[in-house]
Amino acid sequence: MLRAVERYLSGRGDPSVRLLVPGTAELSRRPLLDFRIERRFEVRRGGVRQRVPGKKLKQISRKRETYTDLDTHPVDVPAGFAPSPTVILVLAGSIAEVPCADCKGGKQGCGLCAGRGTRDCAQKVNCTGCGGGTAACLSCGGSRTAYGPRNRQPSRTASGPRVQCARCGSHNAACPKCAGRQTMDCPDCDGKGLRPCDSCGGRKNVRHEECEGTGFFTTWTEAHITHPVAADRERDPAPAYLWWPTHRTGGWREAPLKDVTDKLPADLDESHRALVQPHLARKQREVRRRVTLRHLPLARVAVNASPKWVYFAFPERPEAGAGLKVVRRPARQQVVRFAATASAAVVIVVLVVWLTVKAIG
Repeated sequence: MLRAVERYLSGRGDPSVRLLVPGTAELSRRPLLDFRIERRFEVRRGGVRQRVPGKKLKQISRKRETYTDLDTHPVDVPAGFAPSPTVILVLAGSIAEVPCADCKGGKQGCGLCAGRGTRDCAQKVNCTGCGGGTAACLSCGGSRTAYGPRNRQPSRTASGPRVQCARCGSHNAACPKCAGRQTMDCPDCDGKGLRPCDSCGGRKNVRHEECEGTGFFTTWTEAHITHPVAADRERDPAPAYLWWPTHRTGGWREAPLKDVTDKLPADLDESHRALVQPHLARKQREVRRRVTLRHLPLARVAVNASPKWVYFAFPERPEAGAGLKVVRRPARQQVVRFAATASAAVVIVVLVVWLTVKAIG
């Protein structure tokens, strides 16, 4: 990597630099890592009681695969690592059609009328013609005692036909619907005080909704087998100022790890090995895994003769030449100096603008 930096400097017009000479440069290794492991597990849960309305033994039997021993029942592990549907099994011999315990033949007593078929009803209601008020009779107001036919005559301003009041006897004074009585027989019960139940219509029984009026339930025991996926990741990414070159041209080394017995690559950095190693052990109920391990050797080179810059070297992709790529970045002190200069410039500009505005004002 030091020779690669030498060639880079030579290409920029400085062929005299020899970085292999002790004391001319400082090299530190900063490898990058991108590790991800995805696991698919298998979870089996039995003893799930199910119940549906009606006689559906044949339907359930056709739709569901049966099992006898859940732990040994064979189930295909879904390919890939996308979400997968739940496998539903039925315990052999558990399907049964049982009568509904809460009804008789799909019917049960009406809860609104307590099985009577009728509901109490008011025998009399306010007259719908006069509203049950004083307009019931223009002479006595429907009260019989407040006014009398001898001391008050019907109002000549009354509109519409009127009849003789049944209470005070005045002619052409009372509401034609109640004849001055202010009330009338309830139209729902014809004044009987009982009317058919709104819920059962007088039948005393209603449809049992829980069993959908069938009077039966189909019951069974089923098991659910799921294959959830979980992922772990460890990363040692490039800093922001190196992300683009390492991502675009970096010759990342990939290591296929299909099983727990596969060994980590020999050139993997020890610090990265310590990060990855704990994730490789097989976990309980794990049935499939996919491991992606990518690492990129990266070196930072500080040249004593060029303190303003630091150089980074890393392998290139084969299509880019499969050599060593070198990129140059400003040293920390240069960045700090530039930031201080920029900040000072901003302060000066703000101050000038403020003084100008103040002078104009």
